[in-house]
Amino acid sequence: MESEAPECSKDGTERKRRKAKVRWERNEEDRMRKVIWKQGRKLCLLGVLAALSIFASGCFGGGKEKYTFRENGIDLLEAGDYEGAIQAFDQALKASDGMVGNFELDILKYRAEAECGTGDYEAAANTYAVLNQVDGERPEYLGRSCLLYVKAGAVDKALEQYQRAYAKDPAGETTQEALLAVGQGLTDAGRFDDAMGLYESALSGGMQNAELYNRMGLCQLDAGKISDALDYFEQGLSMADQEPEVRKKLVYNKAAAQEQNADFAGAFTTLESYVQEFGSTAEIEKEMTFLKTR
Repeated sequence: MESEAPECSKDGTERKRRKAKVRWERNEEDRMRKVIWKQGRKLCLLGVLAALSIFASGCFGGGKEKYTFRENGIDLLEAGDYEGAIQAFDQALKASDGMVGNFELDILKYRAEAECGTGDYEAAANTYAVLNQVDGERPEYLGRSCLLYVKAGAVDKALEQYQRAYAKDPAGETTQEALLAVGQGLTDAGRFDDAMGLYESALSGGMQNAELYNRMGLCQLDAGKISDALDYFEQGLSMADQEPEVRKKLVYNKAAAQEQNADFAGAFTTLESYVQEFGSTAEIEKEMTFLKTR
């Protein structure tokens, strides 16, 4: 019986919200356009393109065609043509007026989403790193790049992004999501002490919730420290009454830990309580039948 590990967060939901929220009114955008300032200076778009390995002549269009490229990119993104979408967004950037403003920031976010669609999570994380440079170091950018670096298997880069996000906004939702992602990445890499150090630092910083204890239990379970894992699962269960989905994982993982600890009767009893609370599945029934034989 394997413990129930958390799924990675999905990409794409942010685009739906952003698309509903951000529909550019062309005349208004031209009138209200804000140029991003960094350390008191206008940031040239040419530097952004260079950071993304987008080749440009240095002469930007600044015409209305940038809107057409943007809309084409969105259509291609929604159709699943991620490579075509990236090309369209790059064209939109090159058709801009050479400075970084709200339009360019929006394009970069769409571009990162298209890169996610191709499975190139590190490229998407690098695009968010560029957003950090041109739009000020925002916790949401740091957290997003952290999640993407974890998906890319670049755990050390993810850890660096998380630490910067934590310094900016330790209690933020994005920061907490980043913490769980990095901790899982470290666990998957067999770096159990590093993962536990990260989790314990979050606990001492005031982050106390059932999911955190669940992740700590999973980490200890993978490390072979079954007694410690059971303690963490119990602590999580003590505060999961209002979080049914987390509670469901904790009960299941507790049963898995009991089975690994050769406490077959305890595992059976825990699964019985699981069935009473959450219902049964073919997998649960099979596991309970097995436990009866032990």
